[in-house]
Amino acid sequence: MQTARDFIEVGTLMSRPVESDQMSVRNAIHAVGLLLQMVGELAFAAGRMLSDREYYAGAALLRQVVEIEYLTWTFQVNSRSPAEWLESTHEERMKDFSPAQLRRTSKGRFLSKDYRDHCEQGGHPVARGGILLGGRNAPAAQVLLADLLVHCWRTWDQVVRWSAEFPRTSAAVVDHGSQISWRLDNWSKQDPLYALMVATRPENPGALGALVLRELMRTTVV
Repeated sequence: MQTARDFIEVGTLMSRPVESDQMSVRNAIHAVGLLLQMVGELAFAAGRMLSDREYYAGAALLRQVVEIEYLTWTFQVNSRSPAEWLESTHEERMKDFSPAQLRRTSKGRFLSKDYRDHCEQGGHPVARGGILLGGRNAPAAQVLLADLLVHCWRTWDQVVRWSAEFPRTSAAVVDHGSQISWRLDNWSKQDPLYALMVATRPENPGALGALVLRELMRTTVV
């Protein structure tokens, strides 16, 4: 998955310190660079698993991608500081950066029900996730792959917008990441499942994926 590799490359470039930057700026850029590398590795592994009949494991990694999307969104809207996240203790992360806390301040963008679905599909050991075991549910895997790309796209867009405040970082994102945006946009124009997502839920295409998966998991016998 070339897009995932590009996430890692751009995130690595962002994480390289520049002495002229203030410490708070260096830490913020480093933090977002780490998150981009993390989402790159997760997306690469999840995409491979969802394409290779390891559906349950891929779903578990997808839940982590969702959590990174939460973080990049809250940084992009300046609700929280990436530099503070970088240096936070466990207690501070539970108080300010946990998925539940980020949903509470997302103004309805992130829903508890959608996150719970991701947890029960693979993030937590719950019986309903059994329909993804053994490579038996290819339709669900296709929905999960589309959902993975949607969450990756949102994460990338949020990083691009956030980086605009920092010229050096923005230049790296634009120079090395232009193909990412082109590739994701091209996918959106060719994938009929994504087209259905947008037509049904234009304000939140990924929500349709969650609805379809809920129905598949409700009607499929383990």
